[in-house]
Amino acid sequence: MGGEISLEGPVEGERDPANQVVEGDQPHPDECGHPGEALPAFAHEPAHGRTTGQPLIPDRPTGSLGRAQAITEERPRHQIVTVGIGLVGCGRWGLNYLRAFSEIDGCRIVAACDLSADRLNEAQRRLAGLRTGTDVGELLAARDVDAIVVATDASRHYEVARAALEAGKDCLVEKPLTTDVDQARELRDLAGRMQRLLMVGHVFRYNPGINHLQKVIGSGALGQLEYLTFTRTNLGPIRSDVNVVWDLMTHDVSILLHFLNQAPAWVSAQGASFLSSRCEDVAFATLGFDDGVVANIRASWLDPRKVREITVVGSGKMAFFNDLETQEPVRIFDKGAMREPSYESFGEFKLVTRTGDVVSPAIPASEPLKNQCQHFLRSVLTRQPVLSDGNDGLRVVEVVVAINQSIARRGVPIMLRSALADAA
Repeated sequence: MGGEISLEGPVEGERDPANQVVEGDQPHPDECGHPGEALPAFAHEPAHGRTTGQPLIPDRPTGSLGRAQAITEERPRHQIVTVGIGLVGCGRWGLNYLRAFSEIDGCRIVAACDLSADRLNEAQRRLAGLRTGTDVGELLAARDVDAIVVATDASRHYEVARAALEAGKDCLVEKPLTTDVDQARELRDLAGRMQRLLMVGHVFRYNPGINHLQKVIGSGALGQLEYLTFTRTNLGPIRSDVNVVWDLMTHDVSILLHFLNQAPAWVSAQGASFLSSRCEDVAFATLGFDDGVVANIRASWLDPRKVREITVVGSGKMAFFNDLETQEPVRIFDKGAMREPSYESFGEFKLVTRTGDVVSPAIPASEPLKNQCQHFLRSVLTRQPVLSDGNDGLRVVEVVVAINQSIARRGVPIMLRSALADAA
């Protein structure tokens, strides 16, 4: 049933010299998710990409993996006691999902799919009785598989998720949903037509500290928001399928949209490739909103320290989030800043003083990935909407594509308002 799949990243290849973008044309994304050489103000990219060997989801006649048969073979929802999960992709994040779901009652990962024998062996070592194989078609046709987790390279998310939704399976896709706006929109719409769940693994949406900070912002306790800064850095791991924007900055774009509940009006970004000529390993993005709020995001694979920090500045108070701080991840500061400070000595200049309280709210600790998996499981059983759904994933893809467009154009601002309005 079908051929072998290719779950690994695409190999290098030459760009098509005839792929020239004119008004109305759509550029092809490259290996790192770039929108292409020449770019209109906001390019909605088509479902293109280069693969070698067998396609990820081979052509098949209806009746093999076709929509009608797949839905006929699905277990009736009222008969599901333990949700059977199929895992596509057994790399680092695939194994994280394997561990998280195996620690949750009410579900079981019954089958896993990957081309790498070593990865499949490691998955079997971690979960006894796990069925493994290299054919996505067989996994999707399995009667005991109710939902699919897609943890392949980002360039393969669209193909696998589309096949899963067409087969009548609920689908959890690791972030980003896709690296292409049109593909993300297609998956969102397909999930709606098939009445299947489409959830995107924006794991910080399920982080207790982030959700507490979102409530603080929404309550107006900080006053009128002025600006936000995000820092997400570490030394590796270096990826070849996407750049640092898709790998790390996607998290902060998701958090930012969650905090502000609005789309940016424009983005401007710069990036650089120090380890590879193909993919940016460091990037800086500035995003502006219609209400005057400005956000800055820095992401890097080349920093000596692992940093996961957010600062939110309002007219009355300021908030700080440190994901690596287990005891006090969120702190709220009274602003207490003098507008025109004066100093009578160098010692006084060096002595930083601040007036006002610092509050560290008590936030119960829990694992965000497990929270995310539990939320998905509850929605599979209850049919309640998920938080980070296809529309949420689409909005993040829109912004990240615009950031990459701006990088490709050496920081030229990209306007998003009209494009994001179409995503609603």
